Amino acid sequence: MKKEYVKIILPLIALFLCGGIVLLERIGVTYNITSKPSSEPLSFSAEVTQEATCLLLVNEKDEVSKLYEKMMSTVLDDMRISYDVKNANEKDCIDQLDQYESVVITFDDWSILQQGLNDLCKWVKDGGSVMNTMTPLANGSFIAISQKLGISNVEQTYAGVSGFRVLKDCMLGATEEDVFIFDEETEEELLISLSLELVDEAEVYLQSKDNNVPLMWKMKYGSGAFVILNETLTEKYQRGFLCTAYSLLKDVTIYPVINASSYYLDDFPAPVPGGNGEYIKRDYGVDIGTFYSTIWWPRMLQWQKQYNIKHTGLIIEQYSDQVEAPFATNGEVAQFTMYGNMLLNNGGELGLHGYNHMPLCLEGVDDSRQYGDYKLWKTTEDMSQSISELQAFANRLFPTEKMAVYVPPSNIISETGIQVLRDTCPDFTVLSASYMKDAENRVYEQEFTVDETGLIHAPRITSGCEIDQYQMITALSELNFHYVQSHFTHPDDVLDEDRGASLGWEKLSGSLEDYIKWVNKSVPEMRNATGSEMGTAVLQYHNLSVNRRLEGNVLNVSLGGFSNEAYLMLRINEGKPVETEGCEVSHLKGNIYMVHATNDEIKITLGE
Repeated sequence: MKKEYVKIILPLIALFLCGGIVLLERIGVTYNITSKPSSEPLSFSAEVTQEATCLLLVNEKDEVSKLYEKMMSTVLDDMRISYDVKNANEKDCIDQLDQYESVVITFDDWSILQQGLNDLCKWVKDGGSVMNTMTPLANGSFIAISQKLGISNVEQTYAGVSGFRVLKDCMLGATEEDVFIFDEETEEELLISLSLELVDEAEVYLQSKDNNVPLMWKMKYGSGAFVILNETLTEKYQRGFLCTAYSLLKDVTIYPVINASSYYLDDFPAPVPGGNGEYIKRDYGVDIGTFYSTIWWPRMLQWQKQYNIKHTGLIIEQYSDQVEAPFATNGEVAQFTMYGNMLLNNGGELGLHGYNHMPLCLEGVDDSRQYGDYKLWKTTEDMSQSISELQAFANRLFPTEKMAVYVPPSNIISETGIQVLRDTCPDFTVLSASYMKDAENRVYEQEFTVDETGLIHAPRITSGCEIDQYQMITALSELNFHYVQSHFTHPDDVLDEDRGASLGWEKLSGSLEDYIKWVNKSVPEMRNATGSEMGTAVLQYHNLSVNRRLEGNVLNVSLGGFSNEAYLMLRINEGKPVETEGCEVSHLKGNIYMVHATNDEIKITLGE
């Protein structure tokens, strides 16, 4: 009976909505358009510098060590930790330890340090701190100092680990009850870890899902400390765990973050597919257009209000494989106007996705990025004319909107395409493609940065309605590294079996809402942002430089590249903040705090 009722009432609602918007358009009435963030250019203070406080030791003869050097360098650069890099094969690599606060070991065979390994331990005992980046090799040199590292017994065997738990509230987004599995389908053991036991004094922060293998722990030694990683991961999501490990080394660690959460709707607004979708018809008995207007879109609006989401919709003017000029204007605008203005009135934003869904890649130059039914563009002039038509179309429907954000179809774009966009779109300032690369190496992989041309790169981290464990671990990592969340989905996810359409919208929407709830619960204070606001947050973060001085119980921080405000993650391993100047400090979880700086000179006094 319920299904029959849905079949009758939903088409009537859709007819009313679509008919009403057409009538409003004909008589010249439009939805009110909300104001957008100021486009005034930011001004930044002068850069500050700090002498190197960290020594990064690399085995230049080991390719894996060089891989970890690159990964750890990215982590330290983004945390604004100054460092020197030295080759561990050189005899004098640790002759000047007293000028550093920390040492990071990027190789598994610690024996290459020879006698220097004992000097390193003595330096830690006197107040230094050491962390590693990968599972150590259980040879004689390592075993000889293992007790100093908190190890009571180490076997010269290795254990495979398929998942992990986060302990001691050391990471945002995880509790001790949560289990993260690297491959939920096969439960493949991706981590290779030493089988060992720890002394009671060792503080375990990361453990295998069955609690049998410690994966990250801290051991105080004299006046200093070791933080040991007993796992080997080269995925990009390892950065968040390296950042966490480094932040545990000293009594106080502070580093800048982005502090923004964005949700994108690709292919929206766009022409609504006609006809029926197999699983929509199965579950609701209505066509695709009716489903969009009466079920899918109301759910999006509900989430915007319930979770304070700011959706960024990415416009597609029409669907075709046309890659040669001239490009006709789409005259069917009722759906564009209805959905676009409703999104704007609910605090969202519009950006550009494409005249059609053909990625901006040039024939004869970017052939490696062609796949499926996608075509390559004949000339850059064809690209430019298609973008000009899309921009004119968007400006005509939404004349007060500045289309600052561009999202490439399927996250695929070439350097040629980016340059054409910059030449054609005066308002284009933010490119949002993918944070993670794909197996075929076709997508445009990004970092949160600003390039030499001034273009802001604000990648999307997760996607779709079904958030698998790989994506969850990546999202967890980025909450703790850049303090950022960025997700995208499509209206037609419910039509594509590869994206879970056969499960039905109720299942898919429930899975996506679970992810949204996880974000809101994990980082309730994180700023909700549109795509352009995310770009501004990345720009402010990118320009920051940091000088830290811990004098007694007072942490003094000078911020270079400062503009209006800045956000920094603060981990206090000993004590808590009791007084502040030039900033506000709020507690996030465990010993993790968020610092909102309103001045380029801030002071945080610590107490018990």
